[in-house]
Amino acid sequence: MLFCMQCEKRLTSDEVAIYRRLIYRDAEEYLCKACLAEKMKTTEAEIERKIEHFKSIGCTLFL
Repeated sequence: MLFCMQCEKRLTSDEVAIYRRLIYRDAEEYLCKACLAEKMKTTEAEIERKIEHFKSIGCTLFL
């Protein structure tokens, strides 16, 4: 079980995958969607759209 390194929220597999896809592929610590959106100066909805996009193109990080 993984937790956000900033707010300590329990992470979903999609949150881990999007962090690895957008930030650092070999990461061992991750941010939840809310904290990642804040870090990237975007919205959680945009992070969710990115997740759906990567899933739709078959990105193997999203199982």
